[in-house]
Amino acid sequence: MKKLSIKLKVTIWYTVVMIIISAAALFAMNSFSRNMMEASMENGLKQAVNEMAKQISRPEGRMRPVRDFELYSHGVYMMVYDDKKKLMRGMVPFGISDEFSFSDNELRVTSHDGNQYYEYDRLIHFQDMPDCWLKGIVSVSEEMSAVDASTRNNIILSAVLILIAAAGGYIIISRAFVPVETIRKTAKEISESRDLSRRISIGEGNDEIYALASTFDEMLDKIESSFNQEKQFTSDASHELRTPVAVILSECEYSQECAKTVDEYKESVASIKRQAGRMSKLISELLTISRMDKNTISIELEEIDLSELLSFVCDEQVEINDKNIALTRNIQSNVTATCDRLLITRLFINLISNAYRYIGDGDKISVNLSEADGNVIFSVEDNGIGIAEKDLPKIWERFYRADSARTSDEHDSMGLGLSMVKWIAKCHNGSVSVESKPGEGSIFTFVMPKNIE
Repeated sequence: MKKLSIKLKVTIWYTVVMIIISAAALFAMNSFSRNMMEASMENGLKQAVNEMAKQISRPEGRMRPVRDFELYSHGVYMMVYDDKKKLMRGMVPFGISDEFSFSDNELRVTSHDGNQYYEYDRLIHFQDMPDCWLKGIVSVSEEMSAVDASTRNNIILSAVLILIAAAGGYIIISRAFVPVETIRKTAKEISESRDLSRRISIGEGNDEIYALASTFDEMLDKIESSFNQEKQFTSDASHELRTPVAVILSECEYSQECAKTVDEYKESVASIKRQAGRMSKLISELLTISRMDKNTISIELEEIDLSELLSFVCDEQVEINDKNIALTRNIQSNVTATCDRLLITRLFINLISNAYRYIGDGDKISVNLSEADGNVIFSVEDNGIGIAEKDLPKIWERFYRADSARTSDEHDSMGLGLSMVKWIAKCHNGSVSVESKPGEGSIFTFVMPKNIE
């Protein structure tokens, strides 16, 4: 069975609701009209009979001639009976037998040939002649026929209005869903063509559908950006691995075909070892990046003495770097924070080693650590080559190097360190920023709360 479209479902739903509401309104109106009509007939009948009774009886207690009075008015039939309950004056409504029951000052509902009537009697007393009965009758069925006719007309009118509203609603919904159809078609075309540069672009609007389209476009922007980053990442990783592999293959061929002495063999093996170590380091960092993307790196928070940890990292960096560089430490004592020891250590190492990498002999590095307003502030300042302003936003991207003329072999850099720093800062609800001028140096600043909530 074919499923109904949303447009048709919505139209059917509100049509059913309109039918229910209209039926309830018509039922209430019909009930109210009947009650009002019945009350009006009852009051009118009593009033007419009582008024007639006053006119028949003279003040001195004698009976006025009945022929002088109108015995039918506004749907009320009047009949005068003697004390023997025989009709003296008036006309019995058509279809009613003349056998009536009488009860003074009592309103009764009677049925004759399937029709309903109200009856109301008054017994009139005279001083010098026998009493008489005054009976008033009004047809309920005749009066209610007007209400029934009005109800039928209202039902027909309501049905016509519901049909018009349903048709109009379907047209309005169809027009409202035109952007949805545009979204569907565009999404299908993007899926089939794999062209992530396309956008829905249905124009400006303030309703939810336009907001949905705008959200889809934003999502496509992020997907395209992520896809391009993945392609660039794959290309850069392949390029980084290709160089050491080419060196290893070249050295192996040299060893097999050209090396004659032990020193030549040792030099070739040393070169192979260096390139293999470089490949191992790159693969390790790629695995770390992959775990970062998948959020599979577990973060173990503990209270850490950052002053002590940073001093240890600085000692290690001075020891492993053989350049003639002065490392100045401005480390406030007893600075503690809740953080992951391994990740924060990695952040310290990456930023300090990055400073070492891009300065020369005789240059200076200043490492600073302090706390203020519940935050830990760590910065690394150098007077090295600096970074051009146009490159500052890009240095956090993977495999990006501001100075493309400098090879990774020269600095032992693969362009992954700063992207890791940014991720670690984010994991600790912190931020990392950079200020730099070409030829003057750079300042990298990391700020994080002392206590992660």
